[in-house]
Amino acid sequence: MAESSPIPPTSTFVVRFWREWSAAGPRWRARIEHVQSGESASYLDPLGISEFMQHLGIRLEDTSGPGDVDV
Repeated sequence: MAESSPIPPTSTFVVRFWREWSAAGPRWRARIEHVQSGESASYLDPLGISEFMQHLGIRLEDTSGPGDVDV
């Protein structure tokens, strides 16, 4: 019998980026939400998005081919 994986076969994320203006100058912010679990987080650093996904068991691999967009 095949072992079942704790990682769901499909995960849906909603990612929102926006630019804020402050006395220090403009900066980008991001918010990510995992639709299946309802977990969400906000970030100033884009690396936080990949860390959030890895926290949920999503393994980010370099499986891109020519013309693919890297995540």
